[in-house]
Amino acid sequence: MSNPIVKYLKNELNKPITKSVSPSSLWMKGTLLEIDEGSATISYKIRKEMTNPLGTIQGGVMAALIDDTMGLAFYTLFLQNMFTTTNLNINYLFGAKEGEEVIVKAKSVRVGKKIANIECKVYNEKGDIITTATSNLVITSIKVESTLPPNQSNILNG
Repeated sequence: MSNPIVKYLKNELNKPITKSVSPSSLWMKGTLLEIDEGSATISYKIRKEMTNPLGTIQGGVMAALIDDTMGLAFYTLFLQNMFTTTNLNINYLFGAKEGEEVIVKAKSVRVGKKIANIECKVYNEKGDIITTATSNLVITSIKVESTLPPNQSNILNG
């Protein structure tokens, strides 16, 4: 496998995400379930601090789970430059309660010279789709290696 990011992440399957350049990713405490070039699947347990007054996942937190998973799917393409979300379109179809697990699946639809389109679906424990989303990401001029902590620089070197 020539993609060092996918190679590294394949070794992290079914483990809690404990290494990330994103502090919010660490707060969400996801578990990486599937990874491939252009796609990622992460499970998240809904904790009390992720809920709204109704006891279901707060919309902004759901957006963060989606954005984080989409970012990881895009990161696996190994384009060597950082990226940022330019828009995030979400359809909230149903909620998830504290203690429930959601599965977030994201995949790259199209990658151009500067803009990438990613789609995402969120499933509840029964396998029902509870949220769908699409996003466009813009590729920046910032190199990935300049953002990695020293203990993670080996990811890009295989």
